[in-house]
Amino acid sequence: MTRFAQLSHHTQSKNNGFTLIELVVVIIILGVLAVVAAPKFISLKSDAYASSMQGVAAAINSAKTMVYSACVISTSCDETAAAGTGNGLGNSITVQGQSITLAFGYPRHTDAGIARMINITNGVDFEITTYNTSTRTGLRIRPNADYAANKCEIRYSHPLAAGEQPLVEVDIDEC
Repeated sequence: MTRFAQLSHHTQSKNNGFTLIELVVVIIILGVLAVVAAPKFISLKSDAYASSMQGVAAAINSAKTMVYSACVISTSCDETAAAGTGNGLGNSITVQGQSITLAFGYPRHTDAGIARMINITNGVDFEITTYNTSTRTGLRIRPNADYAANKCEIRYSHPLAAGEQPLVEVDIDEC
């Protein structure tokens, strides 16, 4: 065989593809990356709950301002009236076709108050309960999911005196 024939024969026998072992190693590496790295970058469920709760907090802040403004300019609304005065419901005002019960001009922390104003219903998309601390009572709003207390929630408490603002606490760090 001539030198040219030997070189030509050697070149033809060289593989240009991947071996089976190389393919298996690449698949294993991709599998490990998918199991370890992907959950850290793709937390869609918790991000969705956190975004939903941020939307609820924004709706509460807008609603309380809208209701208070409507009460202040209305001649039939008393923004200094406490919750539970008169017939036990306190003041109320109709905003956007909804009768909203008030405490010092702001929506009360009830289903007929802030929950009605932001148009959420217990058990549909959110779980609405009450809370009691040593200093306040209020309404707790959570995603309709399995969460322990204070993990993913908005807490709303109407003012305790005239001139105060409602308390809106947002805890969405662990949604």
